[in-house]
Amino acid sequence: MKKALLFVLLSTTQFWAQPKHPVKPLPRLYVVTPTVAFNNEKGSKAVGIFLRGAQIDSYEFLQDKYVYKVYTPHTETIYITDTYNVKERLNASDDYEKSPAIIIENDGYYGSPHLFTTVASLKIRELPNSSSAAVGNLLNGTPVPIYYYPYNAESWIPVQIDDKKGYIPVKYVGKRPDLNALKNEYKKAETLEDQKKFAERILELGWNSNPEENEAALRLYAEFASKNNQQDVAEICLLQADVLKNIPKDDFNLPIKLQKEKQFGFTLNNEVEPEKGFKKAFLETNLGKIKDQYTNLDDCGLGDYETNVFFGSVECIGHDVNKTYHIRSMEMVNTNGFKIKNTYLNNTTTPTEFLKAGMGLISSINPLTNSYYISNDYMTYEFQFKNDHLFKVTAHYYC
Repeated sequence: MKKALLFVLLSTTQFWAQPKHPVKPLPRLYVVTPTVAFNNEKGSKAVGIFLRGAQIDSYEFLQDKYVYKVYTPHTETIYITDTYNVKERLNASDDYEKSPAIIIENDGYYGSPHLFTTVASLKIRELPNSSSAAVGNLLNGTPVPIYYYPYNAESWIPVQIDDKKGYIPVKYVGKRPDLNALKNEYKKAETLEDQKKFAERILELGWNSNPEENEAALRLYAEFASKNNQQDVAEICLLQADVLKNIPKDDFNLPIKLQKEKQFGFTLNNEVEPEKGFKKAFLETNLGKIKDQYTNLDDCGLGDYETNVFFGSVECIGHDVNKTYHIRSMEMVNTNGFKIKNTYLNNTTTPTEFLKAGMGLISSINPLTNSYYISNDYMTYEFQFKNDHLFKVTAHYYC
């Protein structure tokens, strides 16, 4: 289940902003083994450590002192005195030491140096300060790639996770939180504020755990919400817990069987998409004329003699030979919809209604994007919600 633990794709790319002072372009450098950074070229005080794989783009080489002067947007200027640990490329044959004990080298969650977020809803800031705009949030227990670890607990570190790029305080990352320990803290909490803090951490860590732990975390949070008169929240959590309990174990082709029975698929005016696709005339009647079309040769969803076709709120795969169209992405506007069993979904559909309709079909949940997924052997349907209503459905083809 490790593949499904995270709803976010982690980027291993380390980024460093342009230097504060102009330097001529130099080749990117890589740190090949954990290497201490200092406050000056004499190595007077250690201020942090670069981990293997750290990329350095903005720097000067002080020839007379044989030291690298490194510029970053989240630290004062720092210096690398062990210059032999810095090369223009990494190689599998490099000799390198283990990362410091506080850093996790490799586990079932991530394969390079990393730590985990230790609080709920940690904001990623655009710049390394708390007054900067937030560009995203990280759930408790999210693996964070670490390529430079500052010794000052008030420092910030760069992160790039999925499409979120910015900075977080280093004091909020560490060893992976323990779910049972958090549950004990929740039980011991005497104030509503502490109960809420630990309940939120449990809920978010659940999303970064296996389905069984996730289910238990959702039920605990439902209990907390119910005690505090948040019945709508409690209902959603219990439905999500039931969904995780009923994830299809063996038969991922049930959606295909339902499609053949016209019980699953995209709809227009409550007309379920035919097995061979909609006719052009029907689409134009309901969606208007084609806005654009082309053939993306890198699109693995396309086969021979197939085309990307756009009808405004709907993207289709056009079959050039039989002149029919399969919908692959649809915004829930006007008469656009989707059918699951005997339920028609549209832009008025709430998460509660969807969860009830999709029970036993839903294969995973992404709380960060408010998306639910139903999979078969060759594609996954993503049901995305916005403002508590169904916003968009997309069919993601496997490559």
